[in-house]
Amino acid sequence: MAEAGLARTVFYRHFDGLAGIVIGLLDDLLAAVVAEAETGDPDDRETLRRQLALAVGTYREHGRLLLALDEAAHHDDAVERAYRAWLDHTVEVSAELIERGVERGHTPPMPVREVARALTAMNASYLLELVARDPSFDADAALEALWTVWRQTTWP
Repeated sequence: MAEAGLARTVFYRHFDGLAGIVIGLLDDLLAAVVAEAETGDPDDRETLRRQLALAVGTYREHGRLLLALDEAAHHDDAVERAYRAWLDHTVEVSAELIERGVERGHTPPMPVREVARALTAMNASYLLELVARDPSFDADAALEALWTVWRQTTWP
């Protein structure tokens, strides 16, 4: 705020601390993923790949911030509730996308909500682990790993 020449109070009008910033960042990511699904061809499996690329890019660019949020969630109930609510929303979005695949015949019948929860947890855990080891991780390799799992699960 000092570098921008703005009063610190301006920050708090827009964000409720670290959690607010990170949840805003995550909301932007989720909005981009949903927009990709809504504008992409539902019969084009590359739509899913582009969605995963958005997630990998966000973790690559903002990984340390996301790591801090994950750590804060272990120690702060308010942060944990906000983070958990965001993850639950992400599961809902993933479940809707998987369900569309089932309806269109691209995805085999499965327990959609639980598969969405598992895949969402895998994404977050895997990407946070990469950031913790090396914030400049190989984004292409990470995308290929996630793409392989998602593709084999949701579009065999």
